[in-house]
Amino acid sequence: LIDGIHPTANGYDKMAAAWYAALQSVPGSIGQGPGTSPSPSPTSSATAIRGVGSGRCLDVTGVSQVNGTQVQIWDCNGQSNQQWTSTSAGELRVYGGKCLDVNGGGTADGSSVIIWDCNGQNNQQWRLNSDGSITAVGANKCLDVPNYSTANGVKLQIWSCNGQNNQKWTRV
Repeated sequence: LIDGIHPTANGYDKMAAAWYAALQSVPGSIGQGPGTSPSPSPTSSATAIRGVGSGRCLDVTGVSQVNGTQVQIWDCNGQSNQQWTSTSAGELRVYGGKCLDVNGGGTADGSSVIIWDCNGQNNQQWRLNSDGSITAVGANKCLDVPNYSTANGVKLQIWSCNGQNNQKWTRV
């Protein structure tokens, strides 16, 4: 506040950005169409994400782009269904407009992980941690390969973080 009452020019810019972001988060208000979120800036180029314990990659089953398709581990093959981009909004995007999503906003151990149109909700926000784990922000649980499996086709879930290799990932 320049005089204790009125914001500086920089302060006005910050307020305008906050208002605009809030308006954009309401479907159909301004900006993007209903049910979508704007494309945040990528914080990385699209890469595969490989499980430390399995040696297999985060993979959208059947190269599907249908909302609700479960995410699995599969042999790394470089296809588009294994290319993930981390955004400044904490999303992991595949195919440009689909996000890694905790199904139904679940928070319980065992909640499934799917793809869905990016919508800015916290069940689509992920934190890439320095220990290699990936945390679902809305649930505060880790992206997990059930039962330490290493087989192709095992569907991913969230689970209480435990530091084991079935919850560790590397970008490749």
